Amino acid sequence: MFRNNKLTRLLLATSGLLFSLSIFAGSKPPTQTQTQTQKDDVQPIQQYVLLVSIDGYHHNYNELHSPKNINQFADKAATVKSFIPSFPTVTFPNHLTLVTGLYPANHGIISNRFYNPVLEREYAMNIHDAVTDGQFYQGTPLWSLARQQGLKSATYFWPGSEAEIAGFRPNYWLKYDGRTPNEERVQQVIDWFNLPVDERPQFVTLYFSDVDSAGHHHGPEAQQTYDAVQYIDKMIGDLLTGLDALPFNVNVIITSDHGMAKVDEFDRIYTDKLIADNEQLIEKFTFNNDAAFSLVTATGKNKTADLLALKLLVDKVDGLEFYLQKDIPAHLHFTNNPSIGDAIIISNNHYITSSDAKPGVIGKHGYDPRVITDMNTVLYAQGPAFKNNVMVEKAENIHLYPLIAKILGLTITEKIDGDLTVLSPLLSPQLTDKSS
Repeated sequence: MFRNNKLTRLLLATSGLLFSLSIFAGSKPPTQTQTQTQKDDVQPIQQYVLLVSIDGYHHNYNELHSPKNINQFADKAATVKSFIPSFPTVTFPNHLTLVTGLYPANHGIISNRFYNPVLEREYAMNIHDAVTDGQFYQGTPLWSLARQQGLKSATYFWPGSEAEIAGFRPNYWLKYDGRTPNEERVQQVIDWFNLPVDERPQFVTLYFSDVDSAGHHHGPEAQQTYDAVQYIDKMIGDLLTGLDALPFNVNVIITSDHGMAKVDEFDRIYTDKLIADNEQLIEKFTFNNDAAFSLVTATGKNKTADLLALKLLVDKVDGLEFYLQKDIPAHLHFTNNPSIGDAIIISNNHYITSSDAKPGVIGKHGYDPRVITDMNTVLYAQGPAFKNNVMVEKAENIHLYPLIAKILGLTITEKIDGDLTVLSPLLSPQLTDKSS
């Protein structure tokens, strides 16, 4: 049919080679023992990043609870020894900080529960219509930044990932269900990375809650917390085994949103009792309490006088600090957001609650990480984008966002609080030598 047989043979041979390569790029490796040399031969130009959060992972848990797989990973990793969460050191604000590079006051999720007076709506972890509403969120999460610039993303239970933020949700995401077995979560992440190259996400997140739950109910040093760390360590081991079987390398970052402190012996402060003996102040405030702090909103007609009177009462209690929002200490970066309310009560040695609340837990977080260092966590990273055995002693978690954006080749188009230079010592020379 073709006149030029030599040309025909050449075209067929070339097509066959391209077809073979396309099949190989989207298939699983034949064995679990593929060598690093083989991996490097097929390593895509595009970097892949898996961000793993072990909720409530105290910065000293590696020493205290001896998790085999995490310790082995940390031994060769690029490390932040003391990874400092943003205030308040609670779950939703810090998970959003990790993926936006913004302090909570700037990305909008200022606590696990708050009232937004602009939207005239309450936000809380257990209010589905709120957590899925993008109006509460500011900034551009990494999954949205990736989608804006042509990359794919996937999240397995990351706060905020159910909402459309900055125009996007992740390509792959799931409605949060804490009952989902961790084994299922790990397998789904492996399955995402095994997708054909044109469907495969370059940025993936994974979330575990068990260590945080155990720390709350039993304290950071308890046997139950040890057991939870060991269980998640097994999940990490299974995850790394699955990633090692891929025909390409993945940059793995293991971190957390905050640490955990033992607070069962902290004195309880009941915000309703603070004003119980002052008839002028009763029913003139709402208090949103979370152990380490209380967000205060004045509801009376004379807010200025009422707030001053409340400050005088709070100042009588040793260890309590009262600040109007405009006067909150600058190092907390917690101001200029209407959801914070009119003022805040802060303590680093009390448990702030109300008399009608459930009994307090043994372990808690939320405190100022510069005062209560138990709030601090860790960061361990391995992969082609990172150096081995290099450490940054201390860094705030706002700086992770520009680091991941750099690895993925993403351009940050909006102002953020994080700075790439802080964590750039962790990066391999191939990345740091490239222009941004």
